Amino acid sequence: MPRKRKHDHRRKKGGKSRHRPRRRAISPFELIREDFQRMLYTMRLRTTEQAAENILMQSCEGHAQMGHGAFAGRRFPNTEMDDIVRALGRNPLVVAEQRQNLIDEVVDWVDLALEGKSPTTLVNQDGDGLIGCGLLRQIEVDPSDVLRGIYLGGLRDDSEIRAQVERQHGIRIGGGRMRFINLDIMEQMDLDGDQLATGEHASHIDAYKREGLIVEDPGPGRRDDHIRYMYVRERLGGGASDDAALVAAGKLYNLSVALGAFVADAIDTLEKFVVDYADQDDDLARHIERNFDDLNLSIDDVYRLIWLNAVPPELTDRVPDSSLRHLLQIDKDTDQTALESHLAYLTGRPYSPMVLGHEDIPNTQFYEWFEGRMKECPI
Repeated sequence: MPRKRKHDHRRKKGGKSRHRPRRRAISPFELIREDFQRMLYTMRLRTTEQAAENILMQSCEGHAQMGHGAFAGRRFPNTEMDDIVRALGRNPLVVAEQRQNLIDEVVDWVDLALEGKSPTTLVNQDGDGLIGCGLLRQIEVDPSDVLRGIYLGGLRDDSEIRAQVERQHGIRIGGGRMRFINLDIMEQMDLDGDQLATGEHASHIDAYKREGLIVEDPGPGRRDDHIRYMYVRERLGGGASDDAALVAAGKLYNLSVALGAFVADAIDTLEKFVVDYADQDDDLARHIERNFDDLNLSIDDVYRLIWLNAVPPELTDRVPDSSLRHLLQIDKDTDQTALESHLAYLTGRPYSPMVLGHEDIPNTQFYEWFEGRMKECPI
């Protein structure tokens, strides 16, 4: 069973670390604060305030790395969540635990569902929506189908499973995984976070381990500023669309499966800054696989979902890939989120026109593309 990570705040006091030279390509803290405040003032998410802040911190990290928002074209590719949290004057351990608690609530719900004791809405023990999303209180679900959706959604990002789909069907999706990186060695090798995240490093992984760039997790409380949890891309490709994964789960199965896939995707986002790092969406999917006798899904079902959410390389600017923030951000003109648009589309209810993801793809255009994608699916 995935571990429930309960932590002692006394183990490490917040925000302080031993003095060390400032790393290169890190955003000035005043720019981080400006970007975060700008998002707080201009964006509303269909979540609790605390969950929204935790999601927006991660958006701020992406802005710093890509030069978006208040960074106005200035890129700081080595800026990580720890830098964002410290710049905002927050306690990194507290923020990490808040995010882990959101994941743990999903794990608790899954365990109840496996015992046939879960509620028929996606809520925690206090009746609050999972992932801090109050919308989930209002939607009746079939718990067994939600488990199926978490299983599918948790495995679709597995790099090796994606690679198998690539080999079987001659497509290039791309993929990688989060790894612990020694930042001192990274600088000595003249690399940065952007190069690790966007390059093709599969053939170098063993060498990176020998040279000390990729290290084993030293454990909570023993990670210094020079060890960070970072994405290392192994293979290049067109990528995968989180929007398409959610919609595919709903089209292939039903709304409950789609919501399970959404929850798995949320875990994949939140797990990138927690106290005790692991591939928690994958772990939870394997937990369901081992303990749910009525799963009635096979690896071929995972392959099918992966194929459907794979973005053809020539369409990377025409198929949205919404982050968790984009899925939950309320469009002020329509009072609608992308998640709500997708759920309405899946159930045949009215939805308002809006744009999706950072690509600003009209939702109507995306749904039309996906209908064609379904017809082409070879699995």
